[in-house]
Amino acid sequence: MGNDPFRASRRPARVRMVDVARRLRWRGLRGAARVSAAALVIGGLAMACAPAGSDLTAGPDSPAPAARGASEPGWRSESFRDLVVDVPAAWEPAPAPGGDWCAAVQGGRRAFPDRPYVDSRGPRRFEMMIACPHPGEGPDLHGGGVPREHWSPHVWFAPTPAAEGAEEVGDGRASAHGWTRLVRTVGSAKVFVLTDDAHLGEAERIIASARRAEVDHHGCAASSPIQAGGFVRPPAPFDVARLDAVDTVAVCHYELPGPGGGPGLLASRELGGTEATALLAAIRAAPAGGGPDTPDTCAKDRWGDTGIVLRLSAGGSVHEAYVYYDWCFNNGVDDGTTRRALTTASR
Repeated sequence: MGNDPFRASRRPARVRMVDVARRLRWRGLRGAARVSAAALVIGGLAMACAPAGSDLTAGPDSPAPAARGASEPGWRSESFRDLVVDVPAAWEPAPAPGGDWCAAVQGGRRAFPDRPYVDSRGPRRFEMMIACPHPGEGPDLHGGGVPREHWSPHVWFAPTPAAEGAEEVGDGRASAHGWTRLVRTVGSAKVFVLTDDAHLGEAERIIASARRAEVDHHGCAASSPIQAGGFVRPPAPFDVARLDAVDTVAVCHYELPGPGGGPGLLASRELGGTEATALLAAIRAAPAGGGPDTPDTCAKDRWGDTGIVLRLSAGGSVHEAYVYYDWCFNNGVDDGTTRRALTTASR
């Protein structure tokens, strides 16, 4: 599938929580969500996790205190499943080249990141079924048979144990031709860092920072009831129309259905101030009934690959709404009382 809306460019811009180009981490949009780009707009926020260190007051439904964010200036935190890791703030999210790398290279132009980054693709990333030439020179520290001229230092994540058919890479360090790959397992996830000699110090700090957390730095739980699939509704219904203000909104992205009831968090970010206020206003103004849907265009016994939990924090209380956008029916924002449509204003 595509990239993750939560690990995309951080440049200030009008942003969609689910971006059609995103990549959806790890995921592609289907049905009405793909056709109409039905996605929540996060005005002014960069796609990807917000800078770490934000404080979200935990509500009564929170399973554990939130993990600490990156403590040093110039660093931020990223999460995947029950793993949290610190990365340099300058390492922007971007899609890494994969096994179909040759399809993106035209006329020798630079098609991939040329500076350190965090891979915005996900475990279910889509790759074209084409036979790109394999360089065959030394160990493939990058993966996908990508030639070294297309490598740049970067961070990526993978579930563990590895999905069926995928290679299980062991922890540790491997080096060749001036490049080093560091791998560490924490909980149900692995973090990888590929680095050249110039960025080895930062790479070692990234790996050393990896830690396990039931709740990440934005208040997103590693596991959520939304992972049950089947368009399950929030277990603690509330009426978003009665919510007059919000302090912050944590945006938590989950795999559907979750991996055997275990951690399924894919990424997170947080909105505050005017951005959170604008999102609340857009959701409240959206018409009831859900959608947009095109129910005749997909299987009736499925529900898409990912969903979003919005944690709306107001006055010390936290309410959770579920967002479905990845299938041809039951799309919308659900507060457990009313399902509202994904509109151009709310997306």
